[in-house]
Amino acid sequence: MNNLVELFIEHLKSERNSSKNTVESYILDLDDFGSRVDLNEEVKESAIISYLEKLNAKGLRTSTIKRRLSALRQFFKFLCQEKLIETDPTIFIHQPKHRRPIPRVIDEEAALKLQNAVLHLATRTDRIRAQLIMYLLYGSGLRVSELISLKRNTIVSSKFIRILGKGDKERTIPFVKRLLPILEEWNSLGGKSIWMFPSTNPAKHISRQRIFQILKQVAALAGLDPKKISPHVLRHAFATHLLDNGADLLSLKKMLGHQDISTTEIYTHVSRKKLAKIMEEFHPLAKNRA
Repeated sequence: MNNLVELFIEHLKSERNSSKNTVESYILDLDDFGSRVDLNEEVKESAIISYLEKLNAKGLRTSTIKRRLSALRQFFKFLCQEKLIETDPTIFIHQPKHRRPIPRVIDEEAALKLQNAVLHLATRTDRIRAQLIMYLLYGSGLRVSELISLKRNTIVSSKFIRILGKGDKERTIPFVKRLLPILEEWNSLGGKSIWMFPSTNPAKHISRQRIFQILKQVAALAGLDPKKISPHVLRHAFATHLLDNGADLLSLKKMLGHQDISTTEIYTHVSRKKLAKIMEEFHPLAKNRA
């Protein structure tokens, strides 16, 4: 069975052109399954159901269990297509239902505090780098994986930045004008790395963990709870604050790189400012009547 997993991973890389993060996720999920189920014997539906029940008993989030089952579906579907097994044991197993959680966001005042706190970092390099990170996460809504993989030639004009998103799909999104002088200052600091944010080894880019560390350091300086600040929280804030100030859902969907509008619609649940304004303007009971 280990050989079959290797074939599947090669299929993801060569034929489906899956991203590195996607491939690594499949490997981890299949390894977890293999550590709990005897892969030297035929895997039956009952074994997969038992595996999912154990995950649920451990208290794993529904989204994690769904991802694990999705990985197993793709794996066994591939084996059937290649005629390496006769039947797909996942075919009649239903995905667990769950409500999509409402994203955690910070308000505009907290976002401003973060921007101001950057100026209190010890060195010029740290300050400029943190400013750039803030403007790309909160100012353009990048995912952390997109941020760390940015290259120095990624700015396509004075208004747009080219992003390589999930599944290696490219999109071009605008950025705020204030980013340009910060970017110019960052480039003036030198460095021959192709990466916008190089690691200590210029041949490699900065790690996700380092981005988290920088944000938590800035949060502490801003007097905010570091546990509540992360790249994804800033991406959520980007989306929510755009909606609050009048942006339309389709434009936001394009900027965030979502495949389905339903994914973007989750931000309508947290855009309270806009909802309150609509209520005040359009509901007859909210209007002043003589």
